[in-house]
Amino acid sequence: MSYSAEGAFTVKYKIDYSKYEWLKKITLKNLGISNLYNLRDRFEGQAYLERFLVRSYGELALEKYFDQPIIDLDQKENNKDYSPAFFYGDKKIALFSFTAGQYPKINRDKFDIGVFILVNLDYRTSEILGFLDFSLLLQLVDNKHLSPLQRKLYFGEFKEFVQLVPINEISLR
Repeated sequence: MSYSAEGAFTVKYKIDYSKYEWLKKITLKNLGISNLYNLRDRFEGQAYLERFLVRSYGELALEKYFDQPIIDLDQKENNKDYSPAFFYGDKKIALFSFTAGQYPKINRDKFDIGVFILVNLDYRTSEILGFLDFSLLLQLVDNKHLSPLQRKLYFGEFKEFVQLVPINEISLR
């Protein structure tokens, strides 16, 4: 547990090296290549690995925070489009994992709570920054920089991190 520069409560997790190796193995399998050197020869493969790791590190952090198994390991290994469903009580959680210098895009899925997780791939860390409920989140997104095609997929980008509610204040209200 830590506090951000603004003094807000955040939760930071270090991803075990064994989990990192497992996730790399899944990526290689999903791309149909035998080793990491072949991946580096393909720009789209490297981009896929980074997106997969950012999403997966966020999933692992949320699973650790709630201290319950949420990720179906078989599905994760065998279905490249697998994304675990996170619930807090009967509230569906949307996970927005991103790296420094990015603004997370809020996709047009149905959810009750959005949780934001900052991922550092170099240090294998995930920091849960906080959450917002769906209605407030939609009021704070910015879609000015989205193309018409992106607007069909996303509500917009989230930039108002100071508005996040600390994750330890999540409740079933």
